[in-house]
Amino acid sequence: MIDLIHHVGIVVHSADDALGFFRDTMGLTVSEDRIIEEQGVRGVLLAIGENEIELLQPTRDDTGIARYLESKGEILHHICFRTNDIRAELARLQAQGIELIDESPRDGLAGEIAFIHPKAMHGVLIELAEPPSHSHTGTEKGFDHLAAMVSDIDSAAEDWLQVLGLGLSAKIDASDHGILIGQIICGQTVMELVQPVTNDSPLAERIGSIGEHPASMIAIEVSDIEEEISRYRSAGMTVSDFSPGPIPGTLRASLAAQETYGLGIQLISYV
Repeated sequence: MIDLIHHVGIVVHSADDALGFFRDTMGLTVSEDRIIEEQGVRGVLLAIGENEIELLQPTRDDTGIARYLESKGEILHHICFRTNDIRAELARLQAQGIELIDESPRDGLAGEIAFIHPKAMHGVLIELAEPPSHSHTGTEKGFDHLAAMVSDIDSAAEDWLQVLGLGLSAKIDASDHGILIGQIICGQTVMELVQPVTNDSPLAERIGSIGEHPASMIAIEVSDIEEEISRYRSAGMTVSDFSPGPIPGTLRASLAAQETYGLGIQLISYV
């Protein structure tokens, strides 16, 4: 069973440099930090409520992570979902003919892991993880939402349901922001499927250019958005002023992604 989003993984040039933001400025706690020699990567997990952020730093130049970083820069690499039985999940997916990168589990920072090919998930690289019993578990809300940019919400939602067993819970007309939003709930996090309203919008043109893809961002709910903006600005970060978000009754502000190692941080407040 898949029950929550375990982490988002981002590729970085230097995990130590990135810790200066995620650990020291954001205030997150490191739950794991080790080198996985066979994958040529140093991985660092930082806890944020029930979720985590994974920093992936290549330790060799001849690996997939190194090539990904070289071609795309610091950016979101994958979204990981927690399961209590990864072998059963992989057997189910193979029986359904879902395209996999890993047909059997391998060792990873989050435990036993396996990847689903992004072709099966509308451009999103999905990792499944069965964490060990001693790993971080949180009960507080971490991510408010993540997002994936898709051409058609209904088509994408069918595949999310087939592959991960996660169904569409709501559709929101945010056409004043140029988008439609499909919401999929996993744990305390909402996975947003974001569809452009028109075929000539910037989002539609981007999807036409690079294909369907995940947004390299996480949204975090804050109780006092003005206070959080002030806190980050005091730390020398560039933060936008808050404005109404596409979800009714929300305010949002964003930290500059180029200052947050390619993972855009969105602050969201429900009013």
